[in-house]
Amino acid sequence: MEDQVRNVVVLGVISWSTAFLVIRKILSNRSFGFCNRLVSTAHATLAVTLASLSVEDWSCPVCPVASKSSPKQVNRQ
Repeated sequence: MEDQVRNVVVLGVISWSTAFLVIRKILSNRSFGFCNRLVSTAHATLAVTLASLSVEDWSCPVCPVASKSSPKQVNRQ
């Protein structure tokens, strides 16, 4: 499980770094800060979109409250 998390983190760092470098190359006349804000905006947009897609029931997004742990949560060591 830890290897999977580590791989996802490494992949994320490589992906966002590559996105930044590509944007810097495409928009070479723009400042470092501007390109950084573009990548940050894309990252935030993707995060909010994925979080929204993970909600199963919008009438109660945090339901069921105090539900039983999933098997993955129980087996975590």
